[in-house]
Amino acid sequence: MADSTLPTPTAEDSARARFFTASSGQPPTDEQRAAVAAINAAVAALAVEIERHTPRSRNQSLALTALEDASMRANRAIFATGPTA
Repeated sequence: MADSTLPTPTAEDSARARFFTASSGQPPTDEQRAAVAAINAAVAALAVEIERHTPRSRNQSLALTALEDASMRANRAIFATGPTA
């Protein structure tokens, strides 16, 4: 088995990569902006369908919360960089 040529990240490197914020990153590229817009449009469309086809209930609320989490994580993944992305 070949040895990995990638350096082992330090704890600080790992923390910085995992807990990055918009203020610590680079300005978004046009491709990133387009990806965010596409995801946000799809999420909004699905949210409308969830609200249209389900009664107001705890399950509807949980579905919308899960959708919000999926949107947030997808958008975060667009801007993630490095080996832990």
